[in-house]
Amino acid sequence: MGCEQLSLELKDVSFRYPGEKKRVLDHLDLDIQEGDIYALLGGSGSGKTTALNLTAGFLTAKKGIVRIKGKNVTDEKVHKRNIGIVFQEYALFPHMSVGSNIAYGLRTRNIPSRDVNKRVSDVLELVGLVGYEKRFPSELSGGERQRVALSRALVYKPDLLLLDEPLSALDASLREELRKELRSIIKRSGTTALYVTHDQLEAVSVSDRVGFLKDGRIYEEGVPDQIYWNPRRIETARFMGVSNIFQVSGNIKDHIQTPICNLPMKKEIPHHIGLRPESLKLEGGPIKLDCKVVSMEYRGKDIQIELSTKGQILKASLDGRVKIEKGQAVSMFLSPDEVIHFAYGNRD
Repeated sequence: MGCEQLSLELKDVSFRYPGEKKRVLDHLDLDIQEGDIYALLGGSGSGKTTALNLTAGFLTAKKGIVRIKGKNVTDEKVHKRNIGIVFQEYALFPHMSVGSNIAYGLRTRNIPSRDVNKRVSDVLELVGLVGYEKRFPSELSGGERQRVALSRALVYKPDLLLLDEPLSALDASLREELRKELRSIIKRSGTTALYVTHDQLEAVSVSDRVGFLKDGRIYEEGVPDQIYWNPRRIETARFMGVSNIFQVSGNIKDHIQTPICNLPMKKEIPHHIGLRPESLKLEGGPIKLDCKVVSMEYRGKDIQIELSTKGQILKASLDGRVKIEKGQAVSMFLSPDEVIHFAYGNRD
């Protein structure tokens, strides 16, 4: 893959904060193809925000190379990189109107007023805020303020858009609504984006590719449905909510033996298998498990249930309208197609 095809390349990037012994980033390699949205997913301390700050130019890599559109920008200052940035807290000027907030950066670059007005008008149409030019941030909802922040980043026509946990300041229902909207706006703009988040659902719903960052390296990378439904690594699976992971004890003919049941073997004998909570159902799968309800937590649209079977604990996620009680004997069903096989070559 040549650099001319990439909007961003981090090559062998390492970084350690002054006074710290451990590297935050450790020989990190990351590529984003032009026009893609790449979600950099990781927990607290994984290095994801540091990777974004190095890309932006707020930090400088002591080792490795940062390239944007094939150009080595490792030592360039922020203002020399043609990037747009959307922060967690919007960072809008409260005393300026929506139009002035968006136009501010363009005017500091001495772009002619006619061009500024055209760009502001175009980007407001893109984000669905036509007619909001004279409103002030205090007059906007959280979602509208976020769209203004996105407009301000896109109005530069950046080579790369950086988003740092952009939905984290919003309430849950608004986050869910804006995930789809955010992806649509970025894709329609044609801008390449690096999207930093700790939220698994946000990562898979917004992006074209997901990179799971752990200990300063990309631990696993793939398209969203692969990372969510069929991760190759156990640590990735756990982070993505695969709460049922069991060791394989052996095989009999064309089946593998696990503590909960025997399963059809795929290409090879795995060392562990995994099940997402939503893969366990009250009906519909060819494999039946006799269980007993140990505990349950009602969450509105779903119920999180712990079940015991053959001395093992399973976690299931069922429709919130299901009537079920603690201590109840239930039959759970699963499909072999939804069982994740962790191959020996991919041990943690």
